[in-house]
Amino acid sequence: MDRFGPKRYGFILPAIIFTVLFAIYPLIYNVVFSFQDVTAISLIQKTSQFIGFKNYIDTLNDPIFRRTVLNTLIFTVLSILFQFIIGFLIALLFNKEFPLRDFMISLIMLPWFIPILVSGTVFKLFFMDMGLINRFLLSLKLIPKIVPWITDANMAIYSLTIANIWLGIPFNFILLYTGLKGVPVELYESAEIDGAIGLKKTLYITVPILKPIIITTLLLGAIFTIKVFDLVWIITGGGPGNSSHLFSTYSYQLAFGNYNFGLGAAVSVIMILIIIVVVSILNLIKVED
Repeated sequence: MDRFGPKRYGFILPAIIFTVLFAIYPLIYNVVFSFQDVTAISLIQKTSQFIGFKNYIDTLNDPIFRRTVLNTLIFTVLSILFQFIIGFLIALLFNKEFPLRDFMISLIMLPWFIPILVSGTVFKLFFMDMGLINRFLLSLKLIPKIVPWITDANMAIYSLTIANIWLGIPFNFILLYTGLKGVPVELYESAEIDGAIGLKKTLYITVPILKPIIITTLLLGAIFTIKVFDLVWIITGGGPGNSSHLFSTYSYQLAFGNYNFGLGAAVSVIMILIIIVVVSILNLIKVED
């Protein structure tokens, strides 16, 4: 017999209501919008019409969207790769005892605690044509002229990626560092007796044991990175000339800049589908472990 009966559902009812109102309903509403010709005028006049897959076809034929796909791929792959590598190396370093270790860990975590608005504004000041980076490099005569970090159509996405890598290192570090703390020291001692030292211990002991945590770190990193909005919007606003848009910023631009909510919804649905595919693949790897 159920000890608590129907009353037990009262504990999860607020969570269910919250999820339905602020997650499921907006998602369904967004999908419906993506199949309609919804503009600011038609939304006010309630004259939006169903147009099938036209928004998706127009989106796929849009050269800006194709550039957005490439930008998102570059931004996501490079961000996840370097965030993980740097975070893992720092975690290995801090897994050893040394003076002021805890203090230095708190410094490493600072980027994670600083609001994105502040971080984005600082990086914008760094990357401006006469910003801190160019002034510093010019003063040391390391560059012959100003580098257009965020004002060049081809460089902007890489500058944004550098900023995002810096922001994501603490997240990767803390997950991997916590996982390393759970690896028994005896395994390393046994490996040393068998002649395994340095890189061999990392490859044959640390990585296999941390594989579930590594997959989880990559999975969460992929989700967070694909949907990045605020950092890009603060630093470049998707420019110059729509050259640094990601899915999130381009969807926002279409919906609230061009007031074409149907196209904006279509781009966001495509982004959600890509996230689902990435998460499914990483989960499949995790399950097969």
